[in-house]
Amino acid sequence: MHGMADDPHRFQLKHRRAIVAGYGPVGRLIAEELEKAGLQVSIIETNLDTIQRQLGLNRPCFFGDVRDPDVLHKVHIEQADALILAIPDEEIALEACKIAHALNPDLFIAARTNFFSRGLLARQLGADAVVVEEVVTAEAMRKTVMDALSFG
Repeated sequence: MHGMADDPHRFQLKHRRAIVAGYGPVGRLIAEELEKAGLQVSIIETNLDTIQRQLGLNRPCFFGDVRDPDVLHKVHIEQADALILAIPDEEIALEACKIAHALNPDLFIAARTNFFSRGLLARQLGADAVVVEEVVTAEAMRKTVMDALSFG
């Protein structure tokens, strides 16, 4: 369930626009990759220092709560192809899935959750792909332990 996407290749990029909510390490990495792929990326963030830095770099960056329809309209959710919920607060991400899906049912939504059960709920609320931190951590921990120990 690391990626929980049914078919990540089924989404067509009509507008080449994406929204990234949360511009910490996760959001920054995703936004940079989307930009390299030629998408216009708008950022929703609540950290004012981050917003000022990104605006200084000419990146569209908006202050606000990703659950607020007014904020989502400011970043033109109706013309976006994807919403990446990179915020660490899974309760906010879950609510945002539902609201964003209602505003743009064709939108690809990727969410980050802490636990498997919340990942399933995110899918029910409109997320197309979910990265579950406990699953990713389990995979990384297994690999680290097995690579470090020798059985011979």
